[in-house]
Order: sequence, then C-alpha cells, then structure tokens
Amino acid sequence: MIEARELTYRYGDKAVVNHLSFTVEPGEVTGFLADGAGKSTTMHMIIGLDFRTGGSVTVNGRSYAKHAVPLQEIGTLLKARSVHPGRTAFNHLRALAHTHGIARSRVDEVIEPAELTSVAGKRVGAFSLGMGQRLGIAAALLGDPAVVMLDEPVNGLDPEGVLWVRNLLRMLADGGRAVMLSSHRMSETVLIADH
Repeated sequence: MIEARELTYRYGDKAVVNHLSFTVEPGEVTGFLADGAGKSTTMHMIIGLDFRTGGSVTVNGRSYAKHAVPLQEIGTLLKARSVHPGRTAFNHLRALAHTHGIARSRVDEVIEPAELTSVAGKRVGAFSLGMGQRLGIAAALLGDPAVVMLDEPVNGLDPEGVLWVRNLLRMLADGGRAVMLSSHRMSETVLIADH
C-alpha cells in the first residue's frame, strides 16, 4: 500500500506537486493521469529520489528508506533506459538480484513472463524501447513486491505489448498487490485502472 498525505514538492517558488493525498490499495490498479501534473515527481518522492518539501508518504506503513530490502516492498519502473547498455538483460537482472539479496533463480522467474527469454543474452543497448520497457517491468517484479509502481509502462509497446501490460497489471492486482500506473494515455488507463 502507498499512502501519501499532503505531499508537496516545490522547485523554487513553484509548486510542482501541491498538497497531494491518495492511497494505492492492495488488490487494485490506481491510475495517475495527465501530462505536466507532477506524476514522475510524485513517484520519485515515493522512493526518495526527490525530497518532498511537505507532507508524508509511506510504502507498506514506513518510508521507503526504512525498508531493509526495498525491492521486496515496492518494485518500480521509472525510466526504462536506465540500464548499462553493455550489459545483457540477464546480467542486469542478476546484478539487481545479487545486490538486494534476492535468489538468482528469481531472475529466470521474471524473464519468461516478461517475454525476454529469446533476448536475455543480448546487450540492452540494442533493445528497442518496447524491449527496454519489458526489462524494466521484469526488474520491478524481481523482488516479488507487494507494491508495483510503473511510470508510463506502455510507452514504446506495440498493441500486443500493451495488451500484455494490461493483463499483467490485472493479474498482479487480482493477486493482492497494490499497483500504481502513470500514463498520459487516458483511453488506455481507463481499460486498466480501478481508480
């Protein structure tokens, strides 16, 4: 569960996020919409990449920084291209697993459903945007987290990939996870989100 209360982020004298309150409940997909509304900034504040100037935010009852193994609490996709281009998809996921105390076997468990099996040994620098999105989603699921937060997960995906994301998010929510999804595509979000 994500709980934000009066969350605020100011850049100089401009309020980028202004007194935002919301809850992302287990078993539901919560959509976060509109361009220029502070979606990415809000997601960055949730995991401590941007420091809030007011309010509070918790993931499963505590701040992100206070979790011993954050990847097991919240899996995030914030920017699909934030991967070393010389690493293979498998090695990227293996490095994440190793540094977070996650069993190597979990890498195989997320590669297959992300449909990365045929490209797992290829360097990420050669991936299309859509394949990068799939790798980012696999990384978000690596810790088998209770909360999944994805920023624009359907960007760069073909219609088959968009359907795959839609079905995956529904499966995650139906399995009891809290899912937060940001998008500028209202028509797609309406098909995925409960709220």
